[in-house]
Amino acid sequence: MTNLFLHHYYVPKEDFGYTFITDFHEQFDNADHIGTDAILETYNRLFEECKSNETFLRELMIVLNHRVAFWGGRHGKEMNKQHLEFGLLYLDLYEKIYKYRRGKNYYSARKNWQILE
Repeated sequence: MTNLFLHHYYVPKEDFGYTFITDFHEQFDNADHIGTDAILETYNRLFEECKSNETFLRELMIVLNHRVAFWGGRHGKEMNKQHLEFGLLYLDLYEKIYKYRRGKNYYSARKNWQILE
């Protein structure tokens, strides 16, 4: 597990007219400061809590999409292996929930964020 100083993610209260009703952004922000294990644990907990509620599931998907863009979109001097790893991990989680919502049970054996190892 890696402990790095990470910038806090900007937590939007509204996105293109959609007002967030959960604290998913804050929970993932706290997990980012601990590492990939905490991100996975947070995702698994939130997914189990909200998989029967379509509104919460949609919001979880939006939050994961934001975090893919935040961590994967860092360029220049700020970009490092940890940022890329987080971006690819969030991409894996986003794809997983997307497939769940579409009723697909197939998941790739290779995880995007593990190509860095």
